[in-house]
Amino acid sequence: MNDMLNVIKKNFLVIILFLHQSFFPSSLYCKDYWSGEVRTRQSILYGRIEVRMKSASASGITSTLFTYNTNSSIYNEIDIEIMGKDNDEVQYTTFAPDQSGVNYKQKVSFNPHAAFHVHAIEWTPDYVAWYVDGHEIHRDNSARIQELYLPQAIMMNFWAPNSVEWAGTLSESSLPLYAMYDWIKYYEYTPGTNNNFTLSWSDNFDSFDNNRWIKSTSTFAANYCDFKPQNVLIKDGYLLLCMTKDNETAGYTNAIIDEDVDAPYPVSGWIFNDRMVIKFSEEVDETSATNASNYITLGLTLSNPVLDESKRKVTFTVSGAVEDKTYAVVILNIRDLAPTPHQSSMKTVNVRSTFSCPVIVDLGNDATSINGSLKDQKWDETKEYGTIGGSLKNENGITSPGEYSFLFDNASEKLTFYRHRLRNGKYKLKLFLAETTYNEAGGRVFDIYVNGNPAIENLDIFSEAGLNNALEKVIDGIEVDDNILEIYFKSGSGQSILHGILIEEVTTSIEETGDYIPTHIELKTFPNPFNATANIIFTLPKRSLVNINVYNGLGERCGELTSGFYEAGEHKINFNGSSIASGIYFVTLETSSRIVSEKIVLLK
Repeated sequence: MNDMLNVIKKNFLVIILFLHQSFFPSSLYCKDYWSGEVRTRQSILYGRIEVRMKSASASGITSTLFTYNTNSSIYNEIDIEIMGKDNDEVQYTTFAPDQSGVNYKQKVSFNPHAAFHVHAIEWTPDYVAWYVDGHEIHRDNSARIQELYLPQAIMMNFWAPNSVEWAGTLSESSLPLYAMYDWIKYYEYTPGTNNNFTLSWSDNFDSFDNNRWIKSTSTFAANYCDFKPQNVLIKDGYLLLCMTKDNETAGYTNAIIDEDVDAPYPVSGWIFNDRMVIKFSEEVDETSATNASNYITLGLTLSNPVLDESKRKVTFTVSGAVEDKTYAVVILNIRDLAPTPHQSSMKTVNVRSTFSCPVIVDLGNDATSINGSLKDQKWDETKEYGTIGGSLKNENGITSPGEYSFLFDNASEKLTFYRHRLRNGKYKLKLFLAETTYNEAGGRVFDIYVNGNPAIENLDIFSEAGLNNALEKVIDGIEVDDNILEIYFKSGSGQSILHGILIEEVTTSIEETGDYIPTHIELKTFPNPFNATANIIFTLPKRSLVNINVYNGLGERCGELTSGFYEAGEHKINFNGSSIASGIYFVTLETSSRIVSEKIVLLK
């Protein structure tokens, strides 16, 4: 009798277990592990999210920053996921409303689990870009980004995926584990102002702000963890998301180690005529960064390296560069500013030599270069120039006399930005436009900003040129001081449109006279080439300590022309080259804020 009762009880329990598994969602189970997740109470629509974080290191886990639509069933999501099993990789993913995901795996030059790094997402109507330590390393500007149009909460979580192929296998012996966040910042998307993003709020995690954040009490099927509020901790100004076994108390008693453990590495390089600019991942030591022997390249002669105020960018005088060509530069022995400096091993960066001005860009034509023009392309960090937003439009029947008539066969419509890498200096733009759609005033009206400054307001092409007629608009007095020209098109009615751009560098005549205060530092040698003596003419926007030296093509200093304070305005000093041989030299003017150099030719 007892045996029969035991069999009935056993079968009853099996039936109950079957029913439970069949008719109750997995989220109701108590999972084997607990962890933490937080999300903002308020959703955002576009912007830039930055977080300084250190991911956890172990197989079977991922530390994240992401955005997610929590207000409806329509899928919108943008992810940064750092897998604990990978010591040199960060993954980026976007999910569209059809729940299709596009995943990109980016190799990085550091171990993301070893130290804190600043990771960022930039989300706009035209693109999503991901950054590490201030440098863009991936961008998605495909059409599917326009499907990410819903407000999303900002979220951070730490979880254990059930996909062994993706995450690896989690071992309980590795627990407890911690994903650590130092601070987070959110910038609103404000195109045309404040570098297009304006700081809205920041959180240093000195305490948990219940008005901003919610601690999650949920999970999802692909996660081995339940999210528990008690697994979200604040310690010493850091947010900790803790992974433990279920029912274990989360805590962290050790001091949080937050120190630089990575050597600097080059993140980008460009050549602008006779200048080469190398950017580094962090602030670097001036002595090692300006040691020309730490830079090795074939086909180029480098001289006069100067570290700028940011301490992350080194500018060289360069000769031998051919435009539209890529050079491999090997860099080694660069030290950072850590108390015990870290020195870089040998790293290679590809440096692109840009086109010299004047350049003509054929917007809307992404197929073939015509008459030496540059064809249309989308901008990203690897490009010399390109558009952000915009779609190609075929045009015909536009009346356009002159050498640039070919520009009016195509256009870029609904573009938001145009960017172009240029040597620092003064420029003039000529924009080529035509109206073929709206046959009355007010149909298409937009503003144009250049480097954040309004250049043309309420541009109505039809009002100025009528239908199917070419219009040229000139914008001059443009100064580029960070090697980027940026044009922003702010639509009023209709959509922005542009057929072509002509970019010309402006040179100031030496014969210009008059008492004026310049807006930037200028340096000119006259005559050039010269025989024996020349006048070095320089202008300053403010009183400055000035050092002017002459270097040969090997970067060796041949003489100091002056060293001292000069008032704002124009100044002239004499250079006597009778004691040096004929050849190419470089006059370099240095102040506390900028370095300016000019090639001179001595002929005897």
